[in-house]
Amino acid sequence: MIDALGNALRLIGAFFPPDLSPHYLRALLRPIAETIGMAAAGMLVAFALGVPLAVAIATRAPGHRFVVAVLSSLRAIPDLTLAILAVVVLGLGPAAGIAALAVFYTAMIGRVFGDLFAAADAAPLEALRATGASRIAIAAFGLIPLTQADLLTFGTYAFECAMRASIIVGAVGGGGIGTELVGALSTLDFHRTLTIIIVLVALVAGVDSFGILARRAPRTVLLLLPIGVIALWLNRPQIFAFVHALHTFAGMFPPQLRAEQIVSLPLLIAQTLAIAIGGTLLGAMLAFPASLLAARRLAPFAVVVAVRRVFDVARAVPELVFGLILVVSVGIGPLAGAIALGLHSAGVLGKLYAESFENVPVAPIASLAATGARPLPIVAFGFVPLALGPLVVHTLFRLEWNVRAATVVGLIGAGGVGQALFQAQQLFFYRQMFAYVLVTWALVALSDWLGERLRIRLGWKFAAAGMDSA
Repeated sequence: MIDALGNALRLIGAFFPPDLSPHYLRALLRPIAETIGMAAAGMLVAFALGVPLAVAIATRAPGHRFVVAVLSSLRAIPDLTLAILAVVVLGLGPAAGIAALAVFYTAMIGRVFGDLFAAADAAPLEALRATGASRIAIAAFGLIPLTQADLLTFGTYAFECAMRASIIVGAVGGGGIGTELVGALSTLDFHRTLTIIIVLVALVAGVDSFGILARRAPRTVLLLLPIGVIALWLNRPQIFAFVHALHTFAGMFPPQLRAEQIVSLPLLIAQTLAIAIGGTLLGAMLAFPASLLAARRLAPFAVVVAVRRVFDVARAVPELVFGLILVVSVGIGPLAGAIALGLHSAGVLGKLYAESFENVPVAPIASLAATGARPLPIVAFGFVPLALGPLVVHTLFRLEWNVRAATVVGLIGAGGVGQALFQAQQLFFYRQMFAYVLVTWALVALSDWLGERLRIRLGWKFAAAGMDSA
């Protein structure tokens, strides 16, 4: 144990001091601009496509189950694989990165916004439905206003995720600051790696501040619109290698595993689930108490700022970097992967939990306080029950995310399906790779189905007769 801690401290020490030379900082300006542009452009497409899909899911429109299945399938594709497929079609550069981000975050926005819509107060929606309002009217005058704060919370978080995802798409030539980070890690240039992590922390903090402003003045999100449009134009695809792409995709069929790989598959699945579930539980346990100190309605301003900066750092440090340190500390295997996902998830869930507490209605809390209740009962019987819907939505989505993220930590030897998928991908064994992608899809689909069952048990479902006839 002491040796492991010593190894971890020595590795952390190797990152210091960061390379803050003017020459290197100037060299980072273009990758930073590329990253922001890729995120803005990808999210512009994602919101344009995802919000209508979320409305269709929440209002139980005809074909909504098919939409859910498609979105779940897209979310199940690992980031690295999705980025490679985009590069195959569009070539190297930010255009492939934007395409990969747009596909995944359309699925994310559609599914999570749909869940947030479904967790909205049903009474106003039933009143709207009783007037004969169409689905579009129910969305425009019911679903979106009722969930606006939570939509902005998750929307800004998704934008932040898109910037971090550039690390993955950059690994295969998607451009942005991710390419710089992968290059620094591959050459063991830890000083520059720390510099890039500091830049990521600054970007995350900036998006966090923008999210606060957006919740106070929602129209400020329109500022991202011209950035996204300009980025889409500047990074428009220069090639469409459809013939090459068709040959590559054809090489993935039929999916195939050797006999010994099939025998080892149950163990790989168990490791992946252990990494994902363990990481999510660890993240939630760390995030929940800390998020109470990060909510502006519950804690002093100085404490809120300090805790939120800790969350920013935890979110900004990629799972791969956490995993690299933990592999040295605790060794190769699922434990390192689970702790890496847990530390990163704590930063994600801490932010989302805190903002869910901030978004609860004022009137019920004021009524509870008027009875003379102390702060702890107000939190336990006021804030927590009122924020329960978004809290569970965020946690369930994080679990689904971590099933996919287990693929990423497989790159550094955490085990599971992800490690096997990466090895097949590196060796261009596309049939094996596609087989492992299907296994990942099945795991994400299973977690999605279990989450839906839980939401139904909690009553987060529109009355079937009401919404199906709207």
